[in-house]
Amino acid sequence: MLTEERMYSGLDSFESALKHFGSRVELICAMELSGRIDAETAYQNIKMELKSLKQTRKDWKKNES
Repeated sequence: MLTEERMYSGLDSFESALKHFGSRVELICAMELSGRIDAETAYQNIKMELKSLKQTRKDWKKNES
């Protein structure tokens, strides 16, 4: 079985950003479910994370060409 370090060692910038996005969304959802933040705050935080991911993808595609 691959360790997480070996599994993610060859990621490019977009793949790394996507992994980070997934981790952040998971954390935000957990915070909302536990009552630490309200649903609107969770939504706004996820929206910001998605905006950041989209910008990273745009930059990555520009550098790939």
